[in-house]
Amino acid sequence: MRFSAIALALIMSFSFHGLAEDAQETGGAARPVAKIIIGATFPRTGFLEDYGLSAYYGAIASLKKVNASGGINGKELVIEWRDNQSDSAIAVKNVRELVSYYKVPVMLGPLMSDCAMRVKPLARELGVVVVSPMSTADALVEKDPWLFRCCFNNSAEAEALVKFQRDKFGARSCAILFDPRYTFSREMARVFELKARMAGIASVGRFEILDEQGELDYDTPLRRIAEKKPDFIFAPTYALEATEMIRAAGAAGIRTPFCGHYTWDSQLVFEGSGSRLAGTSFASALFEQASSRMLREFFTAMGEAGMDNPDAAAACAYDAVTLIANALRQGEKPEDIRKALLDVRDFPLVTGRTSITDEGDTIKPVLVRLVERTDWHLVPVYAERYDPPRRPADRRR
Repeated sequence: MRFSAIALALIMSFSFHGLAEDAQETGGAARPVAKIIIGATFPRTGFLEDYGLSAYYGAIASLKKVNASGGINGKELVIEWRDNQSDSAIAVKNVRELVSYYKVPVMLGPLMSDCAMRVKPLARELGVVVVSPMSTADALVEKDPWLFRCCFNNSAEAEALVKFQRDKFGARSCAILFDPRYTFSREMARVFELKARMAGIASVGRFEILDEQGELDYDTPLRRIAEKKPDFIFAPTYALEATEMIRAAGAAGIRTPFCGHYTWDSQLVFEGSGSRLAGTSFASALFEQASSRMLREFFTAMGEAGMDNPDAAAACAYDAVTLIANALRQGEKPEDIRKALLDVRDFPLVTGRTSITDEGDTIKPVLVRLVERTDWHLVPVYAERYDPPRRPADRRR
């Protein structure tokens, strides 16, 4: 992501908690007197810090909007922030601390699937609702949920990407290059392979980016993939690994196009991959078909927050705060919040109209973006939208 000079100065000058307090100002609007405190655990440091900072700015922009419009039934919404350092054990500690000390009824975050998987049983134990902005793992859903997500799941994303490759490019074969260290990558590799086969696209194999010693190794699997000549390479990885594997492929002269997970919807990928990124496709949660008013408000808010190019993390966090605020207006106790979230049907968000199933899963459109070269720039165009079908469990209460 790209931040303005003002935003970068703020990042250098304030702590995560202090920056949050500063960002709660609502300009000239009258601020509510009473407060409702919710918790948040984002990765301010560690290998996920780029996503965490982007999501933080999205959440703060949404928070300012909520409070500027009267808060939660006249009360100011306040977020108490914690840095989980991109570590699931610390995320668990954050949740325990915030519930114990502040009695928060709902948590914003963790951001990603691995941390969310660790927090899921704790949410039930402590009786706190958890809303994860970006966790896609199918394994997160369960009956009688306490954990919810704001984005689509791995199965919906895989189906959309498979259809895009088949219908747009006539793909008949693929290779899957994944990172075995992370839950979402392992699960997405398996799910994508299944969806591909169902769509008539043969998998030439799943390849890990770690060698036998557990060190990152892109060259070996890329050479093995090149020998099998697939039509495209699907790589469910984080942004840093995406940039490294794309550069490695370019250096090896491999021209097979890449298809990425929605974690590739990050400025880091564009800044680090170079011209080799042209022709790459990836899923996105930033939905261009939201109402023009909603999109204008979002981009204006993000610009005021100092983020010039908001990405999927910012959009998902922005929407997660919107969902939480909507639920809190219907009740401030955890059970009331759960019921309100389970009642969400076709709710308009920046990332598309959203419904939540009885298991806490999210049904919403998946957008696929294709990177094209225009003059001197690489531009991610909005290539295709996929609307997952409604399921029998998605019933009104």
